[in-house]
Amino acid sequence: MPMRTIRLLLVFILAGLAGVGSARAAEEIRAYHADIAIGADGTLEVVERIRVNVEGREIRRGIFRDIPLRFEDADGRLREAGLDITSVTRNGAAEPYTTERGSGMLRVRIGDADVLIPHGEHIYEIAYRSDRQIRFFEDHDELYWNVTGNGWDFPILEASAEVRLPGNAAASDVTYFTGALGSTEQAASAQRLDGGNRVRVTAERPLGPREGLTVVVAMQKGVVAEPSAAQERAWWLRDNAGMLAGIGGLLLVLAYYGWAWSRVGRDPPAGVMVPRWDPPDGISPALTNYIDRRGFRGHGWEALSAAVLNLAVRGLVELDDLGSDLTIRRTGAPVRRDLPVGEAALIAHLGGAGDTLTVDKANGTRVQTMGTAFRNAIEKEHSSRFYRHNWGYVVGGLVLSAVSIGLMLVGGGFDEESIGLMIGMTIPAVVLSVFAISLGKQMTQASTLGARIASIVALAFAGFVCLTLFGGFLIGYLMTSPDLSLPIAVGGLVMTNFVFFRLMGAPTPIGRKMMDGIAGLRQYLTFAEKDRMNMQGAPEMSPAHYERLLPYAVALGVEKPWSQAFQTWLAAAVAAGAVAAYTAPAWYRGSGLRADTIGSRLGALPASMASSFTASLPAPKSSSSGFSGGSSGGGGGGGGGGGW
Repeated sequence: MPMRTIRLLLVFILAGLAGVGSARAAEEIRAYHADIAIGADGTLEVVERIRVNVEGREIRRGIFRDIPLRFEDADGRLREAGLDITSVTRNGAAEPYTTERGSGMLRVRIGDADVLIPHGEHIYEIAYRSDRQIRFFEDHDELYWNVTGNGWDFPILEASAEVRLPGNAAASDVTYFTGALGSTEQAASAQRLDGGNRVRVTAERPLGPREGLTVVVAMQKGVVAEPSAAQERAWWLRDNAGMLAGIGGLLLVLAYYGWAWSRVGRDPPAGVMVPRWDPPDGISPALTNYIDRRGFRGHGWEALSAAVLNLAVRGLVELDDLGSDLTIRRTGAPVRRDLPVGEAALIAHLGGAGDTLTVDKANGTRVQTMGTAFRNAIEKEHSSRFYRHNWGYVVGGLVLSAVSIGLMLVGGGFDEESIGLMIGMTIPAVVLSVFAISLGKQMTQASTLGARIASIVALAFAGFVCLTLFGGFLIGYLMTSPDLSLPIAVGGLVMTNFVFFRLMGAPTPIGRKMMDGIAGLRQYLTFAEKDRMNMQGAPEMSPAHYERLLPYAVALGVEKPWSQAFQTWLAAAVAAGAVAAYTAPAWYRGSGLRADTIGSRLGALPASMASSFTASLPAPKSSSSGFSGGSSGGGGGGGGGGGW
């Protein structure tokens, strides 16, 4: 056979053998050995040597090791063990690693995210120190140690451990277990070396994925010193660090908000409320709404509607409500220089004499721009003059709360159950906060027994809702005995921040005075006619008087009772011949107006105006179809993921 042919055959044979070897190569732990040295004070010095085969499938950059941080004491309560990583090496050289804490575990992630390790065998060595691992009984003490853990995804071909006792102490007994979690199999052997001072345990069979080796070494009492009272106290503090941080943080945030509210959030004392038929200090309807609502609500469309009506009453605009859409028409009346800033902003956007603005979708952008200019004009001139929100103090409380929660998470080492329960607790906390605020306002304002009873019923309803919605949720988690300190503390922090977010703002002294005057005007506008007539010096009802105060009634949300009072007066006055027929204001044109419906029609006009303004706004834009100009990040859904 020619030499060249022989060489080709050898090449093919070697290639085939290499292929067979490659096909059979598996990612596995070929040897797992742990050296455990017990100190006289109970501290363990552990060195784990893990020889793995890397093929670039599951293991590409390195391995990770999950080491338990928690154990269950004799009373069934979870306790925290100390754990400090002292060194990590690969093939004898220091290897980069990170640690991640969660679910009662410390994950040691070994390797560099930017570096792929070569295929083949690698020896990892993890050295760490741990305390609180010795179990103390009446007649003996013992180390009960899960050498490999039962959570590996790879088989372990060889597993062994060597335990060294303090000084010259000897083990009084040894046992071991192999297999999956909960298995009582004992496929291992033990050797006592150096007179029992060292104990070596070796598994007698390979361990499959999720199987492990556990060693139990008993020793006489006194070999390891039992923890002192000071050590017990230190451990207690470590076990309850999360709870203490939660309680301390909650008390700190409560104390902070109490101080802040006493300093800036306490409302000035209310003055004597006297019914009045004119706005305090001649303020505009829009400003009346701004002061009464302590800022704009619903983007200020209610205040804007009141301002448009006041422009109409002044003769600067006319309103056409003949079709499905409202039209605002600018008249030729001159604009006075003392026009309130909000109304001046509206006039500037309405144009000159004869110009119109139809409030519909076609003019949505124009309506939106006009509304923004209106709000900005009022905010620029009057922000913080009548009411201070004191946002800086609220931010301070939020920062303290965030720090408290961070300390709880770092100090407590909570698992997913407790963190999930924490998230769930925020919902009932917000619900209870809303009801507490509402009930507090009702109780302070209630003047009759019926009102107080209604407040109590509201509180009972809130409690019922919370128990119904979240009782089962809590019980479900309690069945697994999670640490409740984090959820309870977080729920308390959420309630505290939510309540004081609503309570921290306060009127200024001039704002308090204005509010007293506005309250008097509201009372006058809601009086029955007979009560209004009994007020000394009150002007008589008339179309002019009704129209002048209608924008203020709109600003205060009492346009319907004010219009109904006018309707009642008008019917009686027309029947008595005291006034001529009145069908509509000069500034308003609407279909179907009659003398007997003018009050109800005009009373419903403001709500219709506010709805028209809101409905006319352009809809928020979404991304286009993926087939006609779509882009990354558009459409529904979202999120992402990856691997190590």
